[in-house]
Amino acid sequence: MPNTLSSRHLGLLVLATCVALIPKAAEARLPEALKIGDQTLVLNGKGTRTKAFVSVYESGLYLLRPSSNAAEILPANQLMAIRVRITSGFVSRASLVSSLKEGLKKSTRGNTNAIEEETRLFLECLKDEVRKNDQYDFVYVPGKGMVILKNGKLQGSVPSLAFKQAFFGIWLSDQPVDKKLRTAMLRSAANR
Repeated sequence: MPNTLSSRHLGLLVLATCVALIPKAAEARLPEALKIGDQTLVLNGKGTRTKAFVSVYESGLYLLRPSSNAAEILPANQLMAIRVRITSGFVSRASLVSSLKEGLKKSTRGNTNAIEEETRLFLECLKDEVRKNDQYDFVYVPGKGMVILKNGKLQGSVPSLAFKQAFFGIWLSDQPVDKKLRTAMLRSAANR
C-alpha cells in the first residue's frame, strides 16, 4: 500500500470495507447504488469509453442526489464517486496512467502544477498492473479527500478537494476525455 495506514486512514479503511462489501456479481455491471458508510450514492449516469471501435472501460457517476449539472457537481464538497470497470485486455497500467494524466491536463486546462503533489500521491495508488474486469472506485469523502480502491481493496487516498475537482473533471469538465461519455454520466435518473 503506497500510503501507510495511520490513525487518520483508519476511517478510510472502514469506508473501503463498506465499498468492498458489494457482491462480486455486481462487478459485472455498474450497480444502481453504492453504500458508503451509512450513506447511499445513486448511479447518476453511466457510459462506455471506446477508442478505435474498442470498448476500453465503462464508468459511472454516483451522487447523493441525481444531477445533470456538472458546474454544481465538480466544485461540490460532498460524498460522491466514480466507478471505472476495465472492459478491454488492451488496457495496461502504463496506458491507464497516461490516459489519466492527459485527462487531468485537459481538465485543468494545462495547469497541473497546482495539483502536482496530489497527482504524485494518486499515481502511487495505481502501482499494480491492470487487467480486464478490474474495477476502480474513486470515492470523494468530504474532509478526507479522494479514496482509491481497486477491486474493493484500499490503494490509498489523496487529501484534496482541488484534486477531486480536477479528477472528476476528466469526465465532467467542459474539456472531457469523451463528450458522449460526459453526457451519459450526467444523464441523471430524472432525465432517463
